[in-house]
Amino acid sequence: MPRRDWYCEDILTGKVKVNILFEDDLVLAFHHPFPDTKAKVHAVAVPKKHVSSAMSPDALDGKLLESLLKAVQAVAITTGIDKTGEGFYVTFNAESPGVTPHMHWHIRAPILKQ
Repeated sequence: MPRRDWYCEDILTGKVKVNILFEDDLVLAFHHPFPDTKAKVHAVAVPKKHVSSAMSPDALDGKLLESLLKAVQAVAITTGIDKTGEGFYVTFNAESPGVTPHMHWHIRAPILKQ
């Protein structure tokens, strides 16, 4: 039985409502519906067209990569993590995509010091 691609099926179709941080013709970025509790910010950027992983030939599309980087920038600016001095990091799925067979980039910021 194939794994269910809930990012693609539910979020991109609007079945699961998310707080959208960036959207264009190629990419949707949103607050993760099940955020990492160790991160102050946990957002996800996904291609609207199905791309199975970062190792897929489709992942090398220049316009898609540019759009994904714009999404990362928009998430950083919208959430304020670009100004914290703490930095943030991006991870993405390679050949072992985990819970979903859809390429997705996670944008996380560490918990800020009090």
